[in-house]
Amino acid sequence: MGLLKDKVHQRIIVKKKELDESRPLPPMIVRKLQEQMQIEYTYNSNALEGNTLSARETQLVIQEGITVQGKSLREHLEAKNHPEAMIFVENLSRREIEEKDVLEIHRIIFEGIDDNVGTYRKGQVRIAGADFIPPPPEEIRSRITDLLDWLHENVEELRSIEIAAVFHHRFEQIHPFSEGNGRVGRLLMNCILLKHGYPFVVVLKDDRKKYYKALHDGDHGNLMPVVNFTARCVERSLNLYLTAIGKRKQVSILEASKDSRYDQKYLSLLATKGTLDAYKIGRNYFTTVEALREYTQNSSQSSKKKPHDEESGKT
Repeated sequence: MGLLKDKVHQRIIVKKKELDESRPLPPMIVRKLQEQMQIEYTYNSNALEGNTLSARETQLVIQEGITVQGKSLREHLEAKNHPEAMIFVENLSRREIEEKDVLEIHRIIFEGIDDNVGTYRKGQVRIAGADFIPPPPEEIRSRITDLLDWLHENVEELRSIEIAAVFHHRFEQIHPFSEGNGRVGRLLMNCILLKHGYPFVVVLKDDRKKYYKALHDGDHGNLMPVVNFTARCVERSLNLYLTAIGKRKQVSILEASKDSRYDQKYLSLLATKGTLDAYKIGRNYFTTVEALREYTQNSSQSSKKKPHDEESGKT
């Protein structure tokens, strides 16, 4: 299909190679990254679906077992259950996904929350904001089976990030559960990526509009947005891992602007568009010294423009 932009794909190939060549990673770093990912992933995936626990509160619930005043039992259980689901998915990535695994992920996430855990919906649903109707309940099992067959066969010869993103979109269209489709779908997407050697990726709460817009575009036959949105999530995780093991030097956009010909506003614009290899931590964008150097070297056209020109970024 050629859904993934070549420039982004090439950057990811280089970074994945760097990470692979550094394996096995030091156990202490692996443990720290796993702990951080559990908190970040759990917080963001739940927040996308309306959970009001903050990142810090999510950490307290998971690591300290603390009850946060003013938050519901459901929100606490959603936070507690997610790390177990992540561990299940990590183990699952070592073999082929089966239908029972889809149901098991749902069961783990909603254990103690919903009486219908690990079962498909029994009624017709509509997705808010979508202009299509998911299949009726009697078709769900066959649709999931067909989707898993499609995943295993990959007759379209999609690259790993493409197949993970397209699978996620098609899973959301089936909408097999009464609730939890997004959380299960993102975990299954991660399972596919893990199988191909990528670290866990996070869909950030702050990117909610971009994420749902990408899925919506897929509903209308344009799968490039959801694939390239997923690719940026993958690249973000690679950047975080490479920074943690000392392969890349992380700098904030503000810091980067001080040592370059581009001002903070312009670099932020490049980061938002994906033109500059950058990633979010919280609400702020970060990049690496290497990425900024590469962008500067490749911007021969902008270097020919006058200092006050928009492309130069500084006045």
